[in-house]
Amino acid sequence: MDTDLLTFMANAGVNDERAQASAVQLSEKVKNKTLRLLDIIVSLKDYIVSEDGGERKKSLQCLNGIIAHLPKDGLSKNEIAVLVQFFQSKIDDTELMREVLTALELLSSFNFFVVQQAKETLQTLQDKYVPTNFLAAVRYVAFNILVTLYGRFENQLKENESLANLFIATYIHVATGEKDPRNLLSSFKLNETITKHLSQYTVKYGEQLFDVLFCYFPITFKPPKNDPYKITNADLKTALRSAISATPLFAEDAFGNLIDKLTATSPAVKNDTLLTMAACIESYGGENCLKHWLPLWNGLKFEIMQNNDDGDDTMLDPVSNLSIKGEIKSNYRAALDVLKALGVVLEQFDQKAFQKYFDHILDELKNNFKYQKDLKQSCNILASIASGNEYNFNYAIAGSFPLFVESSSETTKLKYLLMNLSFFFNAYMEVYGVLSKESLNSEICQNKMQEYKDELLMIIGMALTSSSKLEVTVRTLSVIKFTQMAKMKGFLKREEISLIVQYITDTILTDSNKNIYYACLEGLKSISELYEDIVYEVALTRMLNLLPEALDEASIAHDETLILAETLLKIILDFTTSRHILVKESILSLTKKLCKTSASIARRSSDYCFLILSTIYSLYDNNYFLLKEGDGALLKHEIENDLYAVLADGVNVKDDDLNLSLISNIFYFMHLCNGTTGAATEVEKASQYFIDQHSITKQPNRLSMTYSKIIQALTKEIQFPQADQILSEVKCLLSGFDSTMTEFEKLGYFEILLALSNKWLDDDYILSILNWEDRSYCNLEVMIWLSKGLIAKNSKYSDDILQNFIAMLSDHVIGTKVSKLFEVFVIDFTSFKKYKGIAWNNNIKLLYKQRTFSGIFLKLVSLYQTSNNMDIKCNYLTALSLILKHTPSELVSPFMKDLLPMLLQALDMPNSEVRLSALETLKDSTEQHHQLVAEHIQSLVPSLLSLVKVDEYNTVMIRLSALQLLQLLTEHLPINYCLNYKQDIINGLLEPLSDKKRVVRKQCIDTRQAYFELGQVPFE
Repeated sequence: MDTDLLTFMANAGVNDERAQASAVQLSEKVKNKTLRLLDIIVSLKDYIVSEDGGERKKSLQCLNGIIAHLPKDGLSKNEIAVLVQFFQSKIDDTELMREVLTALELLSSFNFFVVQQAKETLQTLQDKYVPTNFLAAVRYVAFNILVTLYGRFENQLKENESLANLFIATYIHVATGEKDPRNLLSSFKLNETITKHLSQYTVKYGEQLFDVLFCYFPITFKPPKNDPYKITNADLKTALRSAISATPLFAEDAFGNLIDKLTATSPAVKNDTLLTMAACIESYGGENCLKHWLPLWNGLKFEIMQNNDDGDDTMLDPVSNLSIKGEIKSNYRAALDVLKALGVVLEQFDQKAFQKYFDHILDELKNNFKYQKDLKQSCNILASIASGNEYNFNYAIAGSFPLFVESSSETTKLKYLLMNLSFFFNAYMEVYGVLSKESLNSEICQNKMQEYKDELLMIIGMALTSSSKLEVTVRTLSVIKFTQMAKMKGFLKREEISLIVQYITDTILTDSNKNIYYACLEGLKSISELYEDIVYEVALTRMLNLLPEALDEASIAHDETLILAETLLKIILDFTTSRHILVKESILSLTKKLCKTSASIARRSSDYCFLILSTIYSLYDNNYFLLKEGDGALLKHEIENDLYAVLADGVNVKDDDLNLSLISNIFYFMHLCNGTTGAATEVEKASQYFIDQHSITKQPNRLSMTYSKIIQALTKEIQFPQADQILSEVKCLLSGFDSTMTEFEKLGYFEILLALSNKWLDDDYILSILNWEDRSYCNLEVMIWLSKGLIAKNSKYSDDILQNFIAMLSDHVIGTKVSKLFEVFVIDFTSFKKYKGIAWNNNIKLLYKQRTFSGIFLKLVSLYQTSNNMDIKCNYLTALSLILKHTPSELVSPFMKDLLPMLLQALDMPNSEVRLSALETLKDSTEQHHQLVAEHIQSLVPSLLSLVKVDEYNTVMIRLSALQLLQLLTEHLPINYCLNYKQDIINGLLEPLSDKKRVVRKQCIDTRQAYFELGQVPFE
């Protein structure tokens, strides 16, 4: 006997990998003609006829292993005939059933496996294979044989009736009683293949083929854990649905059974039934649907009328109304889709059949319109049928609209009309499409709804303008309907869009209701996606023109409503976001307005400038990504001179800290959006204006802030030869005028130092000018801002610099001052952070905060724990708290165990910033590390109760945060921890109930209530 043969027999079931390797070697020998397969069978004779079932099984596994590795032409016709006969002779040996079936599956895929052998195999399966006697894995091979045979002999099956009948009968025999999910998938797919491709032979088997499918409907399979085949309930449902709907042969049985299933109480069963019903309608054709549409309608009618899943709230949602919601359909929506599918199939079969179908439904629903009953469901039914195709749409609109489209002064009727129009507008968009930029110039669609267009515009317009402002629902619905109409492809002309925008603009300007405001806002945003020019001309221009000359004045709308500047600016900011033209034009117009207001002597002109500047700043900040280099350059060209004029003459801006800070940040964004082109010229221009003309490096000057923002916006790649000179002059200026310079002016100069050290000056040069011997506060500030520039770009000197500053914390003279400067290392501000898509304006590394925090934290904790001096400990704690204030919580979490005791001590520090920072960190910790916080509740609660009282260091924010943290304890800590302190906390919160600040009093009430309810059983 061949050694490979012996190796296989020895390792089969023990070392399958080695056994398979032997099978591969044997197949190579058969392929090379050095060994015949028949000789192998002879060699295995003793194993094949052995009384030991295990040996018989191994022998056939060996043969299968060899056959599996042979090419499809590797066996002759004679060899295949002998092998097929041999394996068929073994089918009575039930212990070998899996191996016999596997062999037949393998052989049936060979080139010289002929039709006669296919017939013999099918007959053998039908006569000698009893599926219920075997496990799922064996039955799976039987299905695979059928799949393989169909693939090999598809043409012969279609042409040979007796072969097709045998194949179908064998399939029914194999599939009957199957329960395994994997096998069922194969069964359903085979059934579908038979009914689709062998349909000429399936008539006499129709009932059996249907029964072998529908006995599984509805599928209730739940996949077991760790299912190796990853078969889901949805896979089986989809396959079964596809098989049931595969042939009109099932129509009689399917429709009747599906209608019966609609009475099921399970929503999942109903959903499956409705989706299958829709698939059957689309597949079975008009003739079958014509026979069954009436019982289908009667079955669906109850489901729709009694189970309205689409609540009224969706009607007031301007977003959901403009799109088809979710892929998972409710039973209500699925039932409507069945009616829609019926209408489409009937219309394609015979338009008169569709007319009969629709007229019958319309007649049944007419009384609902007459008596205002189930109007929503009735309109939904009619609109769903209308959404099928163009013919159905026109026929349905012609029948439906006369029933309810009419002007009315009754609020209830008007409300129902507006709500129900949504269904027909959505039907229009399903048939004719949703308007897009590509279809803006499409022709007006001629259809039945066009005949009602003027009337619809008039009714909706009157509902919006004639209704009392107290009728919020009607007015909100009117805005939503206008917004929907603007999205309907080929329905409105440009002048009609302008009219709608005018209606919405008038409403948003004159109605203060929140719902109406957001509906108008969404409408303007939605319409501006397609008609930005119209929204600019009709809405934005009008709002900009309405801006009053002074803040104490008010503009008057068309209905005599007074409109304040704050309102106008808020609306402009809200609806222009992300719209290119609107943003650009708003910035241009508001800059012109700023020029006039900045020099005005009118009362509150400074406040008005603040509002305008805040709006321009927000427009830039929210939309910088819209203003590419070309657009940014054009915008800069338009507004730059005006902004410089404001700096020169606008007393309401240049003399006000907030306003000057805002306009400086606007300069920053203006240069940032300008891109890198011409940056070298810009730095020269800025230096000439601020340094040469205004001498900001010679005398303290508030304009240092603006200059710092401009150079922070410019690309770091340009040459800046004046950088070291400017740095030197600024250092001298800061030290020379330290006592007289305002904090605002100082901040401007510090940011200049920051920009220079981060972008243009060499790290070694910066290090050389850091004077660690000079302990004056002015020098400490200069050093920390220069160091921030290096640390942000992860300079090689970062760690040494941080260690030097940490060492200063233990100095009894300057330690306290230095601790308060640590915040500078991690604080963010507009001009010194990363912006998406912009990498050229600074050298800020993404992980610099993480590196800084990691470098400081462990060192400070260690020093804090080893120090015995409370003043020095306070310095460490202050530095750490101020860093925590600007560090993301995810970076802090890993260090919480060491940090928590320090935070608790920080609550008692005589420093408001430290206390607030500690409270904010503790609030995050309570949510994420509640067990750790629970361990310290004994010391935490008394500290919090002292922080809720008014004293020198307990600011409003500290008192508020302490109350919020006390409430969080009840939400996140185990109840037994809080119960012990319940009464102490309730009593301790009596004083804050009379706090001067309303926000504190309100939070105190909420916190006390949380403790009153603690441990109580909720009242049902």
